[in-house]
Amino acid sequence: MNNQAAFIMPVKISGNEIELRLLREAVDSIKNQTDEDWVLIMIDDRSDDDTVYRALQEIKNELGEKVRLIFQKQHAGAGETRNVGIRCAAELGAPFILFNDSDDVSDPRRLELVRTAFDEDETVNVVYMSFDVIDENGNTTPHEEINPSVREIIDGHQKDIVEGEDAWVQIAAKKGYTNLTSCTAVRTWLAVKEPFPGKSVSEDAHTWLRYGAYPGKFVFLRDVRNHYRICTGVASRSRGINTDFYEQKCATDLDGFESAMNLSKGFGRVGERECDIRTTFYVREALSMVYGGADGLAASLLRRAMELSKEKTLAAIMSLDCDEAEREKLRKLTGGA
Repeated sequence: MNNQAAFIMPVKISGNEIELRLLREAVDSIKNQTDEDWVLIMIDDRSDDDTVYRALQEIKNELGEKVRLIFQKQHAGAGETRNVGIRCAAELGAPFILFNDSDDVSDPRRLELVRTAFDEDETVNVVYMSFDVIDENGNTTPHEEINPSVREIIDGHQKDIVEGEDAWVQIAAKKGYTNLTSCTAVRTWLAVKEPFPGKSVSEDAHTWLRYGAYPGKFVFLRDVRNHYRICTGVASRSRGINTDFYEQKCATDLDGFESAMNLSKGFGRVGERECDIRTTFYVREALSMVYGGADGLAASLLRRAMELSKEKTLAAIMSLDCDEAEREKLRKLTGGA
């Protein structure tokens, strides 16, 4: 039986010195895992730079059979690039996958603790952990300087953590984007069944919702933290290349929610809860839009919720874990109901 876990690392970088150094740091964090039973699948998403090509070949030459290199014939985006790696992991017989972007750093004990969580309970489908934000020099970014969409994830790891069965309901109704890609591990069979969508924003949140709709558990690791890289002057990787970030995020989140709802219905796990789940999802998503200053999108979501139930919408707003000023803004966006 193959127990070799697969790290999946999409690569789309230039050949500048900083990006090559960060790639090396990401690879070294995997090389230095306390559990050495791993393979690293690196998929170059048309970096179109001979320097990058040579750097990847050097990593392959150094680590030998511990690395699988795949070069895409055309640019596909992060989600589909991860899907290529997922299919490779399945062909290799890897029991589970750990995602790790090409500038993020894994804790040395990440694989050790992830494997333990999967081995101890066969009903566990997803294992994830929290993270610190660092810049290109490895310096920790102060919490108040982290952009709202990323800070929301970190804050969600402090209480009411998403764990156990029906994780999609917890994510949809309370947490939003709860697990960062580079902090997430999943059973390979589930990753194959539920690939990343072809989106450039929130494609991972879409995927977590669908993972959580399957019978099985999410587990949160409290003893380790990874490092998520946001270089100086860039709000986040997605926000840095998308001027309509929140419009895309909202559309993708809505689609992911509907997909998860349909999956869960298929497993007979929704029943009479549908109205409550929908209402609380729209309200929680509206709060995320308010965090990003997208009040128009928030108002649209709240209208959907009010059409389902005015009473439940107002109750959901009151139950949100947010500042009173944000709660008052949501009440006003309902039309002052």
